Amino acid sequence: MKIFKHIQNPSPLSRKNVVVMLLMYFVFYLLLIPIAMVLVDRLWIPGFLGWTYTEIIFHTIMTLVFLFLGSKLLHESNKHWSIMSIYVPIIAAMVMLWVSIFYGMALNSLTGQGDPVNQNLIYETFKTNKIAIMVQALIFAPIVEEVIFRGVIYRHFKKAGRYLLPLIISTLLFALMHSLNAILDGNWIDLLYLPLYAFMSLILTYTYEQTQNLYSSILLHFINNTISILAMLYAIEHSIT
Repeated sequence: MKIFKHIQNPSPLSRKNVVVMLLMYFVFYLLLIPIAMVLVDRLWIPGFLGWTYTEIIFHTIMTLVFLFLGSKLLHESNKHWSIMSIYVPIIAAMVMLWVSIFYGMALNSLTGQGDPVNQNLIYETFKTNKIAIMVQALIFAPIVEEVIFRGVIYRHFKKAGRYLLPLIISTLLFALMHSLNAILDGNWIDLLYLPLYAFMSLILTYTYEQTQNLYSSILLHFINNTISILAMLYAIEHSIT
């Protein structure tokens, strides 16, 4: 597949840098830091997790950390600015939107289930803490997830002419991460959304490959999440549950 063969140069990241970034995301961000925050809430500062700005500060700090760790990837992308860097993610965003709509409608008609668990949890949190969700969805997720899944897992481990394994791993991990809440809740029917998340990951990787610019996949991720935020604002405004 030639569409995944545009990026040929070796990754600018060192092996040490890659290990640190993977540990920071999969161990510290997803596991150790949340556990530490729960302990702080229960043992030292009751209500810490419920404080309006806890999530905002946490995700802002994590975004800055990954911007620093992924600075070489972003610096490399600065060399590949073109008109494609803008119009490819815009077109890709429209494709993602329509596929998401029709896929959701198809699943709803087959299973009777509406939005995935992950989306429902975000929506419920959004009702009470809009700023925190907006920081997470519009700043943290586009930057950090693209640095990790496209810049590290896909880009670093891709070799010239050998892209399939990194593509499969990054796609599956991205899909599983977005179904993590459903898995933890034992809501197995929600795993039917895995193909949709996998499709989104492929489109994000395609955008990165076509433009050779990580900012383009970040822009696509941002546009997609912005549409979701606007949809939630509309649903709240019109009392749609």
